[in-house]
Amino acid sequence: MHLFQKALLCCALILNTPLVYSQDGYTYVSQDLESWNSIGLKYKINKKFSIGLEQGIRLNQNASIADQILTDFSFKIKPTKYLNFGAGLRYVADRGNNDLFDNDFRFNLDAIYKHKVKALSFKYRLRFQNRNEIGLSTAEGDYFKNYFRLKAGIEYNIKNWKLDPVFSTELFRDMTKYTGGFDKLRFTLGTSYSFKKWGELDAFYRIEQSLGTSYPKTTYIIGLGYTFTLKNKSND
Repeated sequence: MHLFQKALLCCALILNTPLVYSQDGYTYVSQDLESWNSIGLKYKINKKFSIGLEQGIRLNQNASIADQILTDFSFKIKPTKYLNFGAGLRYVADRGNNDLFDNDFRFNLDAIYKHKVKALSFKYRLRFQNRNEIGLSTAEGDYFKNYFRLKAGIEYNIKNWKLDPVFSTELFRDMTKYTGGFDKLRFTLGTSYSFKKWGELDAFYRIEQSLGTSYPKTTYIIGLGYTFTLKNKSND
């Protein structure tokens, strides 16, 4: 079998979304392909402070239907060479089971540690996030969804090569009272390309595995994002 035929076969297997029929009569999707795309603007106030604004859209069901529309505002501070802190606000238009979009709000707090060993760059991030639906009270079935997320990544700097590979893994810990536990694991392989004066283009391939459920789901994600960076020239 030729390489091109093998590639077509792999795509066909991914696009064929498997379904699991449970004993309770419900149908569960055990595998899906998603597409995550974004465009953003970053402003570097000085060497220690930066803010960002990003608009994104995520497609599911074999990357054919809009699942989430995201608007992010972020803030980062770099007090030392190795340590960063960040905060973010996110508005989410999230498609529900009735195909209507709910309005959710999320905020997150980050602590990031970075260091290098020769050609390798290591990055560790601890994130706390809180999310709830706008306009829906606890009595109506809404409650705060709290998460701790631990992410570890490694980048290999290849000499005279602009597309350095980055690999990361991330574990999700649900702190919500009713659904607590480790419930998600992500593996991501990506790269980025800098256009100097025109920003940076990011691309990644991700595998996301649900945990702690009788019907685990594996999601394959293809991502593409572009960020344009502005600098405060008075601080150069």
